Amino acid sequence: MKKSKSVLERLTVLVLALLFATALGGGASDDEKASSVAGSYKSREISVIPEYNAKYKKPAKGDPVEMAYEFFNLNKALFPIANPRQELKPTYKAFDKISGVISFQQIYQGIPIQNAEIRARFTGTGEFKSVEGEYYYDINLSTTPSIDLATAENLAIKDLGFPENAKVFKNEQYSTHLTIWRDNNGKLRLIWVLWVRQGYPDWHSWEYYIDAHDGTVLSKLDIIRHDNWNPIKK
Repeated sequence: MKKSKSVLERLTVLVLALLFATALGGGASDDEKASSVAGSYKSREISVIPEYNAKYKKPAKGDPVEMAYEFFNLNKALFPIANPRQELKPTYKAFDKISGVISFQQIYQGIPIQNAEIRARFTGTGEFKSVEGEYYYDINLSTTPSIDLATAENLAIKDLGFPENAKVFKNEQYSTHLTIWRDNNGKLRLIWVLWVRQGYPDWHSWEYYIDAHDGTVLSKLDIIRHDNWNPIKK
């Protein structure tokens, strides 16, 4: 009887200790919580001039965008790009009599990856010349946001303290949207990018990065440059 009572007392002490540790913050650490919403990946630096490397096949002359896609299809065994037409979106094109370039934005499950860009270069006569950039692959990141657009915008206004002169800014060039961003720790995050403007008397234009899974404000930048017209005090 005494032995049973002793075991019961020990179990009671153990349970109370666990409850006490949890109350003091014994749950998941901030780093563990951050890792649960951050994604992993691998990257590949691409720099190829087919003219100087016979193992790469050159596409036939034609439409420059299609030539770039065809280059990756012809050499798919040498690159980790499964479907160039779905994963690479042309965003910039410039040609003259001397040279030409097309920039492609990498897309993952329909979401653009910030700063993941591949550039295809051409001669002035339209021949494929080279390709360069960085490509992310083996990505492990959910592209389904846990918080919606309206919630993300409200979180940004809340971060500013709900000032009366603050309003989410949108036009043809700027609008709240999802993108994938590599944070300062080298992890990928699904984020809402949005802009909040403050009028008189503050005059700010805030660019916000809001984590689309847990609502954390990951970045806040005032893109208005302020000048100080007051005289310099000596």
